[in-house]
Amino acid sequence: MNKIIEDIGWNVSASVKIMVTKKNFLSDNNFNLSRTKNNYNKVKKNLNLLSKNYLPSKPIILKQVHGKKIIDLTKDRIISNIGDGLITKNRNQVLSILTADCIPLVISSICGNLICILHVGRKGAEFNIVKAAFKTLTKYNYKYEAWFGPSISKEHYLVDKEIKNDFVSIDSKYEEFFIKIKTSYKMDLIGIVSHQLRQNYINNIFYSNLCTYENYRSFFSYRKSLDTRRFATFVWRE
Repeated sequence: MNKIIEDIGWNVSASVKIMVTKKNFLSDNNFNLSRTKNNYNKVKKNLNLLSKNYLPSKPIILKQVHGKKIIDLTKDRIISNIGDGLITKNRNQVLSILTADCIPLVISSICGNLICILHVGRKGAEFNIVKAAFKTLTKYNYKYEAWFGPSISKEHYLVDKEIKNDFVSIDSKYEEFFIKIKTSYKMDLIGIVSHQLRQNYINNIFYSNLCTYENYRSFFSYRKSLDTRRFATFVWRE
């Protein structure tokens, strides 16, 4: 078996569990969890395997659109599965995000009574999905910590000047997260999202330190190979 169940060393309750799948899972060298017309049955089989053997319930999977919609499963009934963030206080309700370079960001109350997971790519950072999530999270009056799952590092995330200027026009502080390389810029997506967390008073932040581009043999990476396959990050509270 080739998987990660993270003991990430944060201060939250041990009842909060995180699991990240890899390309190679059990005897499968292509453990993809992204549905398309051609692989729907295979992905369904993979999800059933996880639900039956590794997860306490069937995971909630959203149709991710690089936006900032957050669904609070504690209060909301899912009318539409479109969104990029999930929150719950429900026990053994598995939240999930599919990625292949974007950040799977897990936020948990220190007591472990509430968990959140966000899909944060470039557009999610530009729209500040972190701020959108905390509009709900602050209502629960908990203290939180955050963890970054495997995602692309700044060394391999090149963007153009227009993208850089879009961010700087929102917040001049973002200037420090871009390094010019010839006609492009290295964009520190992880740095930007960390900054957004600190703006919401989250200072205890933990990192997997796994770059999907560099670790493409373990994780799907769109920037490395234009991959349309995805690995998953799951979080639940026992």
